[in-house]
Amino acid sequence: MAKFAIDLNLDDEYEVEDFINAHGTSKGRGLANTLGFKGKGSVAAANALSCYAWNKHTAISCRKRGDITNALKYEAICDWIYRDDITGKIECW
Repeated sequence: MAKFAIDLNLDDEYEVEDFINAHGTSKGRGLANTLGFKGKGSVAAANALSCYAWNKHTAISCRKRGDITNALKYEAICDWIYRDDITGKIECW
């Protein structure tokens, strides 16, 4: 069971935009507190969501410009973050 939970789908373009607008480049303990994450692993979990959001935002922007090659690179980064830092640790999308 995941230690942290958040009602969020960072694969959705609009939820990514909302997350970025709400949290900007915040990371660390401040972001963890804002997300309601407490305890061991909370900072890493918050940072993982931030990194995922920014990489997904970049991937979406690349796709909109027609730059599929770079979009795929950023999507691969998202896959890695999701696999290694989100799955099993954060209950979300």
